[in-house]
Amino acid sequence: MNEILMYGPIGPDFWEPENAITAKSVMAQLSEISGDVTVRISSGGGDVYEGIDIMNALKGHDGEVTVIVESLAASAASFIAVGGADRVLMRGSSELMIHRAWTFADGNADDVRKTLDDLERQDNKLAAIYAGKAGGELQDWLDAMSAETWYTAEEAVAAGLADGIVAEKSSAPAPSASLAKRRFKFANRAAAPPPPVTRSESGDKTTTPSDGQEGDAMSIKNLAQELGVEPDVLREKLSGFFNEEVTVTATVDLTYPENNTVVPTGEVQVAPNEDVPAGVTFELSGTPDGWAGEVAEDTGVLKVTAPSNVEPDTEVQFTVAVNGGSGEPVELTVPVTVKAAANTEGETAQETAPEPAAPAEDTVTLDAETYAELKAAAQHGWKAMEEQKEASLVAEVDGWIKEGRISAARRTKAIAAMKRDAEAARDIYGSNPAGTIPRAEIGYGKDAEPDEAKTVRAKADKVGFLTRKNFH
Repeated sequence: MNEILMYGPIGPDFWEPENAITAKSVMAQLSEISGDVTVRISSGGGDVYEGIDIMNALKGHDGEVTVIVESLAASAASFIAVGGADRVLMRGSSELMIHRAWTFADGNADDVRKTLDDLERQDNKLAAIYAGKAGGELQDWLDAMSAETWYTAEEAVAAGLADGIVAEKSSAPAPSASLAKRRFKFANRAAAPPPPVTRSESGDKTTTPSDGQEGDAMSIKNLAQELGVEPDVLREKLSGFFNEEVTVTATVDLTYPENNTVVPTGEVQVAPNEDVPAGVTFELSGTPDGWAGEVAEDTGVLKVTAPSNVEPDTEVQFTVAVNGGSGEPVELTVPVTVKAAANTEGETAQETAPEPAAPAEDTVTLDAETYAELKAAAQHGWKAMEEQKEASLVAEVDGWIKEGRISAARRTKAIAAMKRDAEAARDIYGSNPAGTIPRAEIGYGKDAEPDEAKTVRAKADKVGFLTRKNFH
């Protein structure tokens, strides 16, 4: 079995120089291995650049790379595991920690500003590694890094950073707790708050796992016994499940009556056929031109008012968006047909109307067939106008994606928001600065660092500050 052991700090380290793990030593071991390899990690992290070298060496190996976190994969060790392995497995008692890069700084205001820019560049690069494995928005991972987030094995799998949990015996040494306290805000997962699990979503809400400190009645072993399978088999199945994007949606089983009529300038109220479940809300998302409508947010009762110039037998449709609390809203159509107004004796206005007067000089008289054709053409033109309006809204959202204002994953939600209230959607989505969502690889390509900044860095390196070895 081909194995590489990473038990110690990443890169040259003052605290544990004898255990330091370098990219050169890892690459030398990989060059002598053909085929699959298992990498066992127990490390509090270390140098960012050294960690990226090691991660890329693992990614470039010709066999399958499986990383097993024996006790701790923190800081640089976390992105080596997440970004360098084809499969990331955790011991049941192991932990994984992510945080923003840090360094030491010295010099004047320009030097410090340059250091801040360097740190932010490192942070974006590392957040992209976590997002590449687990999915989610770059900003979500930056927020988790800012909080110095510690994951138990179960939480790492739920978040998508790991693929499963292994239980075989291992002799991996535990990391030094005192060293962890010196370097990080929290000594371990027990001392840190529970991490958000951005991969399990309900609508726009992110859920938070339990703190993992208390015993759980529904354990893997108990569940396996209930299903009649071996625990290891169930773990393997669940690891594949948790490594997928999971979206929780709710089905709202509601309908509106089909036969709804109203007279010109009249009003009609249409209620859902079924009882409205608790937590369901309604919003009017489509109103025919010239008509008025409003819907009660909690009951779904739709009030429709017809215009004065509408013709009898005209059929229109209102659209009501029903939100069941998770997922995209469900849109229901409510058909309304215009009928002729009745007189006091119950006869329709058409039946009792007097003979029409002779047409005025500026009045054009048409036969019924020609009038029907013109009416159909007008309705067709209105439909085309609505389709053109919708296409324009979609094109505007696609423009936001192209400019990096929103991610492609938000496209459907942004389009739905534009249809409901374009101005509000522009405030929420379109007002994001261009380039908010990175659309290119971070850390590669042309060196955009100005010559003056390079000179400052060279001077800093000369006196021992701001070297690449300072980023952790």
